[in-house]
Amino acid sequence: MQRKAPLRARNTLENRLWARLRALEGTRFRRKSPFKSFTLDFVEHDVKLAISLEDGEPGKRSSTIARDRLLSEQGYVILRLWRREAERDLHSALHRIRLVLEDLRA
Repeated sequence: MQRKAPLRARNTLENRLWARLRALEGTRFRRKSPFKSFTLDFVEHDVKLAISLEDGEPGKRSSTIARDRLLSEQGYVILRLWRREAERDLHSALHRIRLVLEDLRA
């Protein structure tokens, strides 16, 4: 039983998403990256894309207004991925990320 716990701990949404972000060609994503007084889930500084994994449900207002304002003032685009939806369909979440990256590079 001791062997299964570490495997489950490594198979989190964050770890699966991180592995796929690192594999995206032409990007250098950072994970749990400090930004001013905040920590960003994932960020690609060259294209100024911040990805936030949000708890809860889409449409509910989160308490990240100050962080979002600061990022926007610095020219960053914030992409929110709802944790529940990304867990259900990681492929679609990655597709959204690729589309945003294409737009930012254009």
